[in-house]
Amino acid sequence: MKKDSLFKTDDILSESGVRELFEIIEVHESDVLVKQGDQGTDLFIVESGLFVVTDDKGGGRILDSLSDGDVFGEMAFLGGEERSASVTSNLTGTILKLSREPFVAFLRKNPIPGTKFLLFLEKLIVGRLRKADALRILISSDRELSGRQELRKLRADIRARNKRPLLSADDPMLSEMCHWIYARDDQVLFKQGDRSTDLFLIRTGKVVVIDENSGGFVLGTFGPNDVIGECSFLDSKPRESTAKVSGSAEILMFSRNTLHELLKKNSAMAISLNLGLGSLLAQRLSMANKTLRLLTYEELREKAEVSRLLSEMRKSLRIKTLH
Repeated sequence: MKKDSLFKTDDILSESGVRELFEIIEVHESDVLVKQGDQGTDLFIVESGLFVVTDDKGGGRILDSLSDGDVFGEMAFLGGEERSASVTSNLTGTILKLSREPFVAFLRKNPIPGTKFLLFLEKLIVGRLRKADALRILISSDRELSGRQELRKLRADIRARNKRPLLSADDPMLSEMCHWIYARDDQVLFKQGDRSTDLFLIRTGKVVVIDENSGGFVLGTFGPNDVIGECSFLDSKPRESTAKVSGSAEILMFSRNTLHELLKKNSAMAISLNLGLGSLLAQRLSMANKTLRLLTYEELREKAEVSRLLSEMRKSLRIKTLH
């Protein structure tokens, strides 16, 4: 298996054993699949039918519609987040349901296909998080929006923090496989526009992440146990920000090749990392969704760029091929 093929996950249901994990469920008009505020952890894929996503706390406002191939429930599945919206069937149809516990059991026995499925879900979430950051930058540069009291939270750092490390940086195996950076003040870990895909785990010190195109808008300040660079690590797209060390820091640089090697040498450690990363991304998206709801006011929709980004944020996650 080629190292980078782990991240080629467009046709994820064709992976060995993954499709068999899903339960096929027939649904009828007005069936509620997910209720806002619930604690369920099931993941769903629409095989046929039409579904609406509503914000019950916002008067039942329709947020999105779902059809063949769309995915929902990913935040609860990955991170245990409560359901952020309700999903109701408009027509008769069929959905595929994946429960978390059977999947984790499958993952431990089949680390390669299981990891590919996790990476697929994480890549989908990263796409929405990139749009969330773009909205924060847009608000910071718009005098009318940035001056509104209820929108100040959107300008603040909304990224979830790690209370404990995703990996033990002192593990001798990691020391052999990864590269340690003993960084000095103002050292750049990656620059906006770079094509690098490394993931960085901060052991000590502080790293500031900024958007250079908006005059140095600070997207976040990160410290011990935090992870940065996860977006490009997962989706291979150019860096959308610059990360710079403040003071001195000890940082573990984790590459895509390292993940592949770790799956072969210590699959339990690789799985732990990936589950932790998925949970972190789910928390970040949950926080972004809660704050971005401030942008649903009618008057804000008149701002074309805000409207466009909001629409892209709400676009469904989709499985490209259903066999």
